Amino acid sequence: MPLQKLQNFCTANNLPWTDEIVNDFATYLELLTHFNKVMNLIGPMSEGEVVDQLLIDSVAAAAVCAPQGPILDVGSGAGLPGVPLKLLYPDLPITLVEPRQKRTTFLKIVLNRLDLADTTIERKRIEEVERAEFSYVISKAFQPPVQWLETASEWTADEGVVMCLTRPDERAALEAKAGELGLELAGACDDTTVLGAPSVGDVRAIYAFGQPGE
Repeated sequence: MPLQKLQNFCTANNLPWTDEIVNDFATYLELLTHFNKVMNLIGPMSEGEVVDQLLIDSVAAAAVCAPQGPILDVGSGAGLPGVPLKLLYPDLPITLVEPRQKRTTFLKIVLNRLDLADTTIERKRIEEVERAEFSYVISKAFQPPVQWLETASEWTADEGVVMCLTRPDERAALEAKAGELGLELAGACDDTTVLGAPSVGDVRAIYAFGQPGE
């Protein structure tokens, strides 16, 4: 079962996992692999590689710091990490920002097939999107980590968090920039393999930054 590793990861980290979530992830995985062949959304990858390198990598952010309110995914591409997070937390509104037409066409297909409520697709650059505040601001690889933290902080609500998907050697620079922005570390994992994520090349680290607590 291609999704078994994803199920194991979610249950091990107390993330939501129901029969409906399984079915939704199966549909998303099917859509990704099918349309990737004709649209080259994610490069040549098997179903197992998509699960290991993309789906688990996306939900790992929630294992470090789970979303509590509206989500903003910048440079969403084929919906990563935004769609997997939406599948885990279907009641949370999400905005997917992606300027490339081919990928927004695919996102619309996903939205319709999975009947994703409270999901907005913005076919724009982030600079062109009407400013709003989100509880959970995330991107897979939109900008270098320190630059991303500064960009994302402008979109984050007072009690929200910026999620940085990066490498452990970026932690010091991120914490320094966070201090300049009036943010502090709200959650951290220096190596996602300790959460049960597969080892797929460079060590993946995840950091959450938010406003200092009272």
